[in-house]
Amino acid sequence: MKKRLSLLAAALLLSLTLFAQADKAKFYIEGQLATPTKTGQPWKLYNIRSQGITFTDKDTIYGHDTDKGVQLVFDHAATTHPQEFNCGLKFYRWQNNSGRWQIDSEVENAEAAYTQQKVMSIMLVLDCSSSIGDADFVKLKKAAKQFIDVIVDKSSDGNVHLGIVGFNSMKNTRTFDIRPLTKESRKDMFQFIDTLQLNNRTAFYYAINHGLDNIKHYVSKLRIDKDKKYDGNFVIAFTDGYDNDSFDPKIGKAAEGTEHRYFQHVNQRILKEKIGGAPIESYVLAIRGNDVDRNNTDFERVLSALSHNANENKFYSLTNFDKLQAAFEEIGTNLINKWQSIYCYIPRGYDGRVRWTIECGDVARKFFMGVSGNLGWLKYQQETRRDGGVILGAGLDMTFPITNLISVGGYVELNVVSNGVGFGFTPEVAFTFPNNSAIMLGMGYRGTDRFQSNGFLLRAAYKHTGPWYFIGSYSVGYGNTVMFGVGYTVFGRKID
Repeated sequence: MKKRLSLLAAALLLSLTLFAQADKAKFYIEGQLATPTKTGQPWKLYNIRSQGITFTDKDTIYGHDTDKGVQLVFDHAATTHPQEFNCGLKFYRWQNNSGRWQIDSEVENAEAAYTQQKVMSIMLVLDCSSSIGDADFVKLKKAAKQFIDVIVDKSSDGNVHLGIVGFNSMKNTRTFDIRPLTKESRKDMFQFIDTLQLNNRTAFYYAINHGLDNIKHYVSKLRIDKDKKYDGNFVIAFTDGYDNDSFDPKIGKAAEGTEHRYFQHVNQRILKEKIGGAPIESYVLAIRGNDVDRNNTDFERVLSALSHNANENKFYSLTNFDKLQAAFEEIGTNLINKWQSIYCYIPRGYDGRVRWTIECGDVARKFFMGVSGNLGWLKYQQETRRDGGVILGAGLDMTFPITNLISVGGYVELNVVSNGVGFGFTPEVAFTFPNNSAIMLGMGYRGTDRFQSNGFLLRAAYKHTGPWYFIGSYSVGYGNTVMFGVGYTVFGRKID
């Protein structure tokens, strides 16, 4: 019997060793943490790398002490995870002794904060010249509304401030003054967009210049809480043709090309001016209208020069209005990523490798291991035998993924009844659901009471979204057993 117990223990240890590195995350931030050596020095995270998560490129990030632990902020964060950062990030430490990552459940989960600490101003500049045409003008209005929807879905608390300029001639330029973007103010913005009308002329430079003046005047009176930061000024401008109407006595008249004074004035404001201590970024969307020669190569050159940096996809040259909404949505997403920050926490006084992982919604390709305790009753069928009595069991479940939803493996069990030791096992199939719950089913063998009772074993287990799972089993043979138990997930909540 001692030999059997030794073999079972060895099998358990071997399994734990083989699968100790099952948590190779698909979405993570990782780095080397160093605690300060002197009072007043910051914590430091270096040798930073990530997968599936992007943020402002930095070789080193410094942390400061908070009531949740040491806080590290990853700015302008984005992820390709389908649920983004909505379920937070788990914190892990690297264990040198075991050579694997281990979760630290006492550390506050990392949080993805969108607008809580970032304030920005956005000005939509929309061409309303007659060359657009009624049908395409409807598409432009729809695209502009969709842009606002994208932004407000992520920030409805008023930290994003938005205004609109609708222009054709200078005289007919209309302005929706910049204000906090909320679900209520969105209604007023939509109503303003609906009232815009087509007319002759195109005062594109004047409209951008006017929009920047509007932002500057607004920000000069803007009060920002001390725990927030003014993060930027953004112009999103659309036109379908050259400027042919902008004029200012001090600047001059607009004309085609980049050498004219009005163009240069607006261009230099975008490139060099700061408002509220933050730079200006300009996105320009352009469609060649009826008054632009298809062979005119200067059209894109001139308009792209009004984007802050054309090499970073801030200039959109579109072939038709059907593509306008997708372009506005993409710009909205880019702006969201600019103020989205991840606030990660680490324990004080820890040095070594650390990792934060996104784990929600990823049930595919997970090795699962769980340990369980079971309690039940053994009863013999023959009247000449004793009743059997209470049976106790300890078991180990292991399954290996073969598809995103199905895993196969097995269950092994050591059981005791009336000082008689037995053994059980079943092949096992696990069906995993999108919410990370699962059902495990198995059919196999159970021997009890020094293997005096051997029987055919049926077993089922249900695992909810947490680490615990619940078990029921029944075996029939020379003696029958009914057992119920509770298991705990050792591996399987992590992404591999």
